[in-house]
Amino acid sequence: VVIVNGRIVNVFTDEILEGHLISIKNGFIVSVEEANRTKYDEKVETIDAEGMYLVPGFIDAHTHLDSMYRFSELPPYAIKGGTTTVITECAMAANACGMEGVLSFIDSTKGYPVRCYFLAPPLVPPFPDLETSKGLSMRDFVSLLKREDFVGIGEAYWTRVVDGDDRILKQSTEAIRARKRLDGHSSGARGNKIVQYILTGITSCHESVTVEEALEKLRHGLYVMIREGFVRKELKELSGLKDYNIDKRRLIFVSDVFDPVMLVNEGYLDSIVRKAIQYGFEPIDAIKMVTINPAEYYGLRFLGAIAPFRYGDILFIDNLNDVRIKKAIFNGKLVYSDNEFKLPLPKNTYPEGMLNSLNLEKMEETEFLVKREGSKGKIRVEELINDTISKEYIWEPPIRDGIVQNDLEKDVISAAVIFRGNKKRMGKGFIKGTGIKEGAVATTLIWDTCNVLVVGSNTKDMAISVNRLIDIKGGVVIVKNGQIIYELPMPAYGLIPLDTMEELNKKLRDLDAAMNAIGSSIKRPFLTIQVIPFTGLPFLRITDKGMVDVKKKSLVSLFVD
Repeated sequence: VVIVNGRIVNVFTDEILEGHLISIKNGFIVSVEEANRTKYDEKVETIDAEGMYLVPGFIDAHTHLDSMYRFSELPPYAIKGGTTTVITECAMAANACGMEGVLSFIDSTKGYPVRCYFLAPPLVPPFPDLETSKGLSMRDFVSLLKREDFVGIGEAYWTRVVDGDDRILKQSTEAIRARKRLDGHSSGARGNKIVQYILTGITSCHESVTVEEALEKLRHGLYVMIREGFVRKELKELSGLKDYNIDKRRLIFVSDVFDPVMLVNEGYLDSIVRKAIQYGFEPIDAIKMVTINPAEYYGLRFLGAIAPFRYGDILFIDNLNDVRIKKAIFNGKLVYSDNEFKLPLPKNTYPEGMLNSLNLEKMEETEFLVKREGSKGKIRVEELINDTISKEYIWEPPIRDGIVQNDLEKDVISAAVIFRGNKKRMGKGFIKGTGIKEGAVATTLIWDTCNVLVVGSNTKDMAISVNRLIDIKGGVVIVKNGQIIYELPMPAYGLIPLDTMEELNKKLRDLDAAMNAIGSSIKRPFLTIQVIPFTGLPFLRITDKGMVDVKKKSLVSLFVD
């Protein structure tokens, strides 16, 4: 393939090269030369760029693709959004289904026009004394890390590292030996804490929320990944970094996952680059933060630039100040042009065992009751204070016939987390801040452990939602007054639906409406219900083992006195 009449963005010299010809053979760029000095066989396939800018394919350096949608749904939206390569975590598949889950997830990404690399999941689960998951053995972890398609260790929560969790210390040693990267998760770590964290070998972090945090990490030699995706949006705040005379080669834009609604309606990395330019980053700097910077960080020698001996991943853009993809070449083949994806995409499949991973017996509504002797007593409650953070709320509940009652006036209702492999391992408690007044929601799509979470205003609806969740092999179920009003089956690992991206776009909007129908006041229900049992953020959480004080890293009694 020969590309002519393009304006080539050179990420090494910050130049725009005009009058050059790009030759691609067997998927690799073999030359970038002045057109008037180069002869080529006119029988060779020629693409006329018609004066458009040519930039390298974008690289999402930190995402999570082992939940929410199957991989075969991603390529049309990724390519349209300029994204030809992704580096993904696989901790959810590992927690849910162990090594078998990870290997089948890897297999599900093969053969598609989006290049996929992986990060070995370090802490599965993060707190084994406080929560349960299937997880990986050290032998399994090392075998993954040795694979060529694994470029490092996935995000390890800094508190576990600094506390000296023996698993991550051994895993870090293996990564350093293998010259692989160690991605960080250091939200809130400053001063000596961030230094201790780095001393284990950590090389990056995507959790900075202020310019000061980002600068501190840059001074210590970390790569700073600026997150602008489904979970958090920090680009606007961190765009202040453009005003400092720093080496921007250590800045990388990442998604930390786009959900189906974002992919269908916003784009992908192209939308992040557009925002960065709007916030004042120079266009070539912004492009470098999704091309050469992540490529060099992960040691991806063949990616990140339009130059000889690099993969032929090239995007055609008509305006560098408003980055929108007009055409895209992947591995030397034209895969997207004029709003049309050019390749057939067979649906990826999963082994039968991965479609039947929820091994639970049906629940009785009485199993969700919390018993309490006497007529008084204070209880610890997980109170939601925003989309992802919780705190402790001390509550004096109404007690009737030895059973703790919900308190709808104070927005305190029942919650439980059930280990997906055995219903006898269940932590029960209460949660404040959902707004739910008449119904329940159950899901297996909860961060890290991928167990079953159920939250409800009454135990009857809680039991109905969990039992339907078992029938559909995982996903999300919402019940109101004994009737199922919403369900989204996610049978693959209990985490991935088999719907198309467009179908998921609609169903996730319907989820918000169904949550509103049971009275929920949660602003972002699809996100918040995933995080309710998440021990990676402060500070009171409910797990299958009970109530957890994340700051103290210990189980605490539900009853204060």
